[in-house]
Amino acid sequence: MNTDSLRERLNSLYAAFKLANVDFLLNAFADDTEFISYSPLEVFPFLGHHRGKAAMAEVLKAGYEEFEFITYQPVFTVCEGNDAAAVIVYARFIHRKTGRSISIMIAHFLRFRQGQIVELREFMDSFGAVTQLLGRPLDLQQN
Repeated sequence: MNTDSLRERLNSLYAAFKLANVDFLLNAFADDTEFISYSPLEVFPFLGHHRGKAAMAEVLKAGYEEFEFITYQPVFTVCEGNDAAAVIVYARFIHRKTGRSISIMIAHFLRFRQGQIVELREFMDSFGAVTQLLGRPLDLQQN
């Protein structure tokens, strides 16, 4: 796979994510994949650090149960050869329980082996996500 085909593959994966096409997504992950999301587990308990395709399936299932994804669009992609990529994603989703809309930027760093994802590290604007999910600004004043 060259850089152009990696970029095309990434675009198809992000489109599948927005559509909740779990089978398509899981086929992209290696059996020994590692997923790390640097996000507040108190707010996103299904994220965190997970290993293996089965764990990734649980992460996806929990995420789709909690949120409806409206937009999940790569806005910037850098591919390094055919085995690494960095993607900045604009995400907009609805919290099913509260109906609140959340719009954030997410950064993904991916490594591939033989065309499959072996590592996915995720960083998000967690402060923005939390305030939007709560529906109010955080009070950081120390009394």
